[in-house]
Amino acid sequence: MKLLVFLVAACAVVYGQEPQPCIAPKLWEARMSRIDPAKRFYERARISYDAINRRVRIIEEVNIKEQRDFFDVLFLHEVGKEYKFNLRTKECAVSAIAEPFRPFEVPPNATSFGESYIGTGAFPGEGVLITLWGGEVEQPAGRYMATFTNSGCVPVEDGFCTERFGCVHTAFYDVVAGISDPNVFIPPRECE
Repeated sequence: MKLLVFLVAACAVVYGQEPQPCIAPKLWEARMSRIDPAKRFYERARISYDAINRRVRIIEEVNIKEQRDFFDVLFLHEVGKEYKFNLRTKECAVSAIAEPFRPFEVPPNATSFGESYIGTGAFPGEGVLITLWGGEVEQPAGRYMATFTNSGCVPVEDGFCTERFGCVHTAFYDVVAGISDPNVFIPPRECE
């Protein structure tokens, strides 16, 4: 009987130590950078993200093979439309969204790769504890690896590779919970 109690307690301890996927915020804004070295693509942007209504707005500076451009891009997955307004030429393109909404979150089937510090954990306030996750997704088919803060499950980095698009690395900075202006998800009037 004592052995059975010991085994149940040992299993509970082992299971309790296995990291569980955290729940990322559904509404946030941030600065971000995205890079695809193979395509010589680099982007710096401001992102507004709404996972509840599957909407994303990105005001971006894009550098592709030494050419630089500026866009205001709105993805409205609920209605299947993408609005891409070129801030330099003042031209707008409205198109159907080709890819499904891919949330910035830890999928339930994610594999934990452990915890680590950005900066250092040796001195209080000098680092941020993050969790590392990875795995495969079906739509679009590919592999990912992402990091989130241990406290709050805020996205820090996202790496995603597919056969169709190659590998893209995204980093998030200055993340703020919530959406400061709900009108950010209204298409630009130049696109009407």
